[in-house]
Amino acid sequence: MPMPSYAEYKPDGSFATMDAVAACFEHRTQALLMDRPALPPEFFDLRTGLTGELVQKLTQYGIRLACVVPDLGAQPPRFQEFAREANRGGRTRFFEAKAEAVGWLEAG
Repeated sequence: MPMPSYAEYKPDGSFATMDAVAACFEHRTQALLMDRPALPPEFFDLRTGLTGELVQKLTQYGIRLACVVPDLGAQPPRFQEFAREANRGGRTRFFEAKAEAVGWLEAG
């Protein structure tokens, strides 16, 4: 079975931005997948700064991010707005299904 062209970040305990970056370095890739269970509640509250910190750090390292959030419509309005804006760019995208996210990452 071929190695995926992306890293999947699954925090073991608390969420840490640099651990997400390290996952990419360990897999020698510039693409990161984060499935819904990997995203803490603070990720969806933009006031915490966690989402901005993650996106900024990944951008600095040239890492593309695909987040799987099947319940996007149930998230706070400001987060939904952020996700729509991110989906217009090419570095960070939000998807309802993991297969879509993987396809986007593998397409480069």
